[in-house]
Amino acid sequence: MSDDNIVDSFIRVARIIANLDAILAEAKNLSLTAKNARVVALRAGDSASGFKPITNFIDEFSEQTIKTTTHISTLSNQLFKIALEAVRSTQFDMHVDNAATLTSTSQVVALQHRAKQERQYQTKKLEIALQDLESFFEEINKQMRSAEYIAVTSRVEASNAGEFSDSLQSVSDFIATAAKTIKQSVTVNLNEIHTLRGALH
Repeated sequence: MSDDNIVDSFIRVARIIANLDAILAEAKNLSLTAKNARVVALRAGDSASGFKPITNFIDEFSEQTIKTTTHISTLSNQLFKIALEAVRSTQFDMHVDNAATLTSTSQVVALQHRAKQERQYQTKKLEIALQDLESFFEEINKQMRSAEYIAVTSRVEASNAGEFSDSLQSVSDFIATAAKTIKQSVTVNLNEIHTLRGALH
């Protein structure tokens, strides 16, 4: 990894963490929307009876998304530390290689060997952390596909809710928009991870 790649890698990790904040904010909004939708559905009474179970689903998957995103946030913080160690070991390895071009004593050769081992170890740790993060992002994508299905179903139920139809329709629209926003952020993060992993080889 060159110095330029090292800087790029840090920028990519920072972008991943920033996108996580956006995902977490949308997931919290979804949870709030589920609570508001439940209140509206209760006020609507029998005309929105089909909508009530949907609010439970919205609440469930938004809570699940918050849980997954919070776990990812912890992983991202670990990733930042692991990336820092990988960068340090890479830079140390490069400096030892430079020293070895000037002198090839047995101490420098031994140091060069240890530096390469440490660099390989830290790179492997970073690869594993990126794989873990990637699998959690794929889990969020699955949750958002469920959200899109719920948005379609809730639109049908909202149309039968009489005077509360518009309110419940706006809930359906919000779910669809939030799911789309979260999926876009996840796609950006998966691309960043893919590029980051490519830079490790």
